[in-house]
Amino acid sequence: MHLSELLLVQDTEERNQLLRKALAPYTCLVDVTGYERQLLMIAINITVPRKDVDDVLDKKLAKSLLTNTKHLQRCIDEVQWFHTHNVKYPDSRVKGQRIISLKQDEVDGVLCSANLPSSLGWAHNSSQVNPAKFFSIRFIWQGRAMSLLETVIDAPSEWKVAFRSLGIIKKQLSEFREIFSTYYTSSQIPSEVSDYSTQIRVPYQGYYCALTPVISHSVQSKIQKMAFGRKVKSSNVEHHHPASVGSLVAALGGNIRVLDYPPNVRQKTSEAFSLYRAVSEKEVFDHSIIKEKRFLDALSRIAGENPTPTLRQRRQLRVSALRFVRKQLALWLAPMMEWRDSIGGESRHSPIETLEEQLLYLPIAHLPDVLSDLNTRFHQALQYHRRGARYAYHPEVLFPIKQQLKWLLRYMANQQDALITPEPNCVYLHLQQLVVHDASLLSNPYVSGIPALTALGGLMHNYQRRLSALMECECLIQRGAWFIAHYHQQKIKKLPEPDKVRYLKKRSDVQRPGITDGKYGDLTMNLVLELQLPESVSIPELSLLQAAFPSRFAGGTLHPPSLFEQTDWLSVYSNQSELFSVLARLPRSGCWVYPDDKGVSSFDELASRLDNDPDLKPVGLGFIPLEEPHCRVGSIAPYHCYVEPCIGVVRCMNPINVRLSGSQQFYQSAFWHFDIANDAMLMKKAT
Repeated sequence: MHLSELLLVQDTEERNQLLRKALAPYTCLVDVTGYERQLLMIAINITVPRKDVDDVLDKKLAKSLLTNTKHLQRCIDEVQWFHTHNVKYPDSRVKGQRIISLKQDEVDGVLCSANLPSSLGWAHNSSQVNPAKFFSIRFIWQGRAMSLLETVIDAPSEWKVAFRSLGIIKKQLSEFREIFSTYYTSSQIPSEVSDYSTQIRVPYQGYYCALTPVISHSVQSKIQKMAFGRKVKSSNVEHHHPASVGSLVAALGGNIRVLDYPPNVRQKTSEAFSLYRAVSEKEVFDHSIIKEKRFLDALSRIAGENPTPTLRQRRQLRVSALRFVRKQLALWLAPMMEWRDSIGGESRHSPIETLEEQLLYLPIAHLPDVLSDLNTRFHQALQYHRRGARYAYHPEVLFPIKQQLKWLLRYMANQQDALITPEPNCVYLHLQQLVVHDASLLSNPYVSGIPALTALGGLMHNYQRRLSALMECECLIQRGAWFIAHYHQQKIKKLPEPDKVRYLKKRSDVQRPGITDGKYGDLTMNLVLELQLPESVSIPELSLLQAAFPSRFAGGTLHPPSLFEQTDWLSVYSNQSELFSVLARLPRSGCWVYPDDKGVSSFDELASRLDNDPDLKPVGLGFIPLEEPHCRVGSIAPYHCYVEPCIGVVRCMNPINVRLSGSQQFYQSAFWHFDIANDAMLMKKAT
């Protein structure tokens, strides 16, 4: 959009509103080429309260403000508090600190500020939020995204003319340029860590390094634009004193949008499925799967509806549709597979007549014999759906569906896990039904849903330390896999504990700090940890392995299941096939959190992949350092480093698909480890 289009609006109040929104940091940039003077007038006029401005295009008011030495100086003074990364987010009690970070290198597979053009935000004294807007306003000029600060430093002739037309003389512009250049010629990093800044300890060169995550203004601004453009799913995080946090938060009235993608955990699936079906006459297939819009769209592609122009595209879409259909058909059959597992291969004395009885009691090698009946049952189920009925017994759909069902039945009948030779002194710990209360669902300040993967890395490292101390020898937890069985997001806000007295030298009440909004939830999860023991050290007793397990995860309280529910919540396996036979029967209501091999390279690609693949979820995968770690006052570790949280993607894998993929695929693809390399501290796929 060009500024000239907005200037055509005749109603002054409506035009004011549109112009303020167009220049806000959460909207797409507007082109101002050729309208430099008008942009300057608007920019200086919005530095005073709304009630004092009738028209933001008031040239007389703009001239009076630019020639008002005191007011102009307030705008100039706030330039020193511009930042690339906001130290005051989310805790505005951090004072007197700012970060200017030069352009970072992109990191493969994850997103950070390096994937976006650099931009500046502001955070300082909340009373100066309006004067700070003048030089921070961003726009497009001659095809380049820039701010008024850059126009002063670069000094193009068109902008010199615009400034002079409103009363700023050449000498003043030179003085401005000299002042601003001193602020932004090099990186600016605080010399000490504020008491109110978060610090996270990570292993570093045999010691520990404390990390302070700080958000990128450009990334946070980009997410707001994507959210308001409805390109991604999002939710609100509320700040009660927005002007104290920063210019972007203030412009949004304290309501910051974050990506919101919870894991694929179904809440209504019955755990006692076999007991329920034994007394029920309802269907034993999950018909909700084949009635989903995505499944019906896949059938539409297989049927040849709305064909693409080229043969290659048609083939690609058909192949992807068939793969998706096979995965959904496995989920459709999942209740029967769970029921068959629950009866443990017991024989049936009465005659086997119905399809359900055949799927339950036939020897597994004979499952392909029910293909025709199963195919008929599928199309009968499809007939009862308003939109799906058109594909029931469709000539272009009939054979492909039968082939996919045939593949599934044959795979289940002939499924044999490859023999994998375990490493010496290596065992797997399977921890079941672990309960986490009040876990932080803000994976990082940009993403809500699945807790941060670094929480898994921290838990593994903490467990390793505690276990090594109890065993009095160095053991290593090399990698871990994560299964989320239940997921519940809390809807209430956390009230902080009182921690500050009103008066220091006399008796007084204790005050609470301001509420910092967040996302919290309760989880039930399973973990698989690979434990490497030293040579000649035997496997420790279960009681010792249980005693060493941590009690915190993702900021929440972690504890094993109740003794009334399960006492043997930690099991040790040295045989991978034996462990996988247990993992393959986890309930289909949960999901495994798998690494994604492809990753993302741009925010547009992220939005596209999230829209096209419901199994893909954004998550905090780690941190990108903004500097080399070194000693710093206020650090809780020998080294300290300011870092930027990054956004990655993970894949939510249904246990049924994990089971059909086999044990070898699971051990090669499901595990995570924490890696510090190539200027990044990330959770990565462990091989």
